[in-house]
Amino acid sequence: MKKQILSSAIIAMMFTACSMKMPEILSFGSSDSYEAPLKEANVCQKIEKDSEKLACYKKIENTNSFAQLRLGTYYADKKDYKNAVKYLNLSKQNGNIYANLPISFLYYKGDGVNKDINKSFELLNESSSVDPVAAYQLSRFYLQGINTKVDVEKGIELLDFAGQKGVRQAQDMLSNIYKSGLFDQPKDQVKYEFWQKKLKNNIEDNNHKIYVL
Repeated sequence: MKKQILSSAIIAMMFTACSMKMPEILSFGSSDSYEAPLKEANVCQKIEKDSEKLACYKKIENTNSFAQLRLGTYYADKKDYKNAVKYLNLSKQNGNIYANLPISFLYYKGDGVNKDINKSFELLNESSSVDPVAAYQLSRFYLQGINTKVDVEKGIELLDFAGQKGVRQAQDMLSNIYKSGLFDQPKDQVKYEFWQKKLKNNIEDNNHKIYVL
């Protein structure tokens, strides 16, 4: 079974998949309520055999929002959008803000739901202050003017948040921005070297694991 839950068919809709480091995520105030269900779901995640892993998640699917989240992204990867929508919506209804990201992908592509870029934007905006992956994805809307006016300052702010939380794609983009002066930003050798160092030291970006079956 793939360790990346969101396939290129979903992720590559307009941007690249990335991830988040759980200790940093769980430091956000009300997110403390995630600790117990995440710990329970991670027991399933450590199982090697695919069939046993799925069976483990199925046992807790009615009560664990992270099991619902991971089952949803698993089915989306399999292009079983009926089950993907079912589980992801359950996760969101049970208060898991991280469900917003994969649901936003579905709305952006129109997979299993009516295509709605505005809904995709709203979902990312709702979770971007907690989920650095969502922040990275939302930055692309602002930098490219997708469903909103171009706002480079906002886009850079979101990238910075994501980069500081260990999202490699954000770190890479920021280093390129300051190296080449992209998005009308002045070239800045100090900032370029700062983000290059962050990227180099961030060898194993574990952020995606929150979504991985």
